[in-house]
Amino acid sequence: MRPLRIESRITRELDVADAGGDAVGRRTSSRVVHEPGRGARLAAIVAALGLVAGGAALVLRGTGEPPRAENQADDPRVAYREAVRRLGYAGSFAYRGSVHAAGASAIRPGPPIATEVAVEGAVRLPQSITQEVAVDDRGEVVETVTSGSTAWIRSAPSSDRLAEAAWEVIGPSRSPDVGSPDRLGAALLADVLRAAGDRRRDGTDAAGHPVLRATVPPDDRDERYGDSLDGADVKVTLDEAGDIARIVLTSAEAEARLVLRLDIARLGDPGVITPSDVGTPARSTVATAELVAAGIEPLELGVLPSGWALTNARVFTGQSVMRATPRESAACTWLGLEYRNLRAVSEGSLQLGIVSQACAETGREIGTGGRSLRIGPFEGTVDEQWGGSVGDVSDGTTRISVSSDLPADELATLLASLRPFDPES
Repeated sequence: MRPLRIESRITRELDVADAGGDAVGRRTSSRVVHEPGRGARLAAIVAALGLVAGGAALVLRGTGEPPRAENQADDPRVAYREAVRRLGYAGSFAYRGSVHAAGASAIRPGPPIATEVAVEGAVRLPQSITQEVAVDDRGEVVETVTSGSTAWIRSAPSSDRLAEAAWEVIGPSRSPDVGSPDRLGAALLADVLRAAGDRRRDGTDAAGHPVLRATVPPDDRDERYGDSLDGADVKVTLDEAGDIARIVLTSAEAEARLVLRLDIARLGDPGVITPSDVGTPARSTVATAELVAAGIEPLELGVLPSGWALTNARVFTGQSVMRATPRESAACTWLGLEYRNLRAVSEGSLQLGIVSQACAETGREIGTGGRSLRIGPFEGTVDEQWGGSVGDVSDGTTRISVSSDLPADELATLLASLRPFDPES
């Protein structure tokens, strides 16, 4: 058994460019650049956070462009299927258009500012992350960011005041109109398009591009997507290459509650979502005062691999399903952090759970499995298992559990960058 000893102080001396960018400053030697090549073995913390879209219909397993089916132009069912498949393989896209929404829905989480809005946004499908800015006819603006089943909202009376507005976190909703999907916002379009049946031709647009039509079936999975998508009508316009260039989705009522008209652009560009797009709202809504009051020192990673981002951060009170199980679940508060590689397709994840040692009790005592690990005042173990690594460290007051698909050595290096959590970093 080879011990890993990484001495570091938990300090604010490390500067980070943004919530998920490369670190710069006194400890740049700790920076890790890694393109993971191992499958993820997610810890139980992920299930509690609802951070990964485990049920998403388009979990991407490959890279590159899929081959085109023969006779695609002759059969609307084939053309539709291939266009949706290529959207999934692309993994990222931007969009611009208009939305009519009479209320909240899974595709439009959060309170609407108006029934009619102009929208501009982007989607990163593998991580189920979206970012959108909507503006009404009075100039009022709302920005929505989603990661899995979590959404953050901020609004302002005008676009020039949006940057100073505070973010508000919106947890998963269970209302009929919103449903309970594994991902929200425009990322859900990929699932809706794939589920739609009765695929047929619907003429051409003004430029002669083919328009295909389909119908979303009634949702028989406990209202997963919400009422507004049951039986919705979908139209997709294809460009010269057979890719989706425009999507029109209309809910089934006589007076439609939801109508989306979106032009698709930047297909396959992973840069449509940046680390700060999701990291800033995620960290800014963490209630650090609540953690301190519970006797927890909130910590975070000060160094991330290139292209990674903080994609979710939540404070929970009650039973933790980290590897450390609280002794008195009703009184326990803990911090869950998720980091993802925005450049990856199906790999690149790390989950961090922080709880007071008084609330942490596990059948496997720290130091009895894996390789020993010391990080400043924290001591524990890191264990490389099939598909990834897990670890636990404690300083006697704070307990940290971690799970990642990174190798143990790289995971230990990242843990060496632990620093106080800064909501404004």
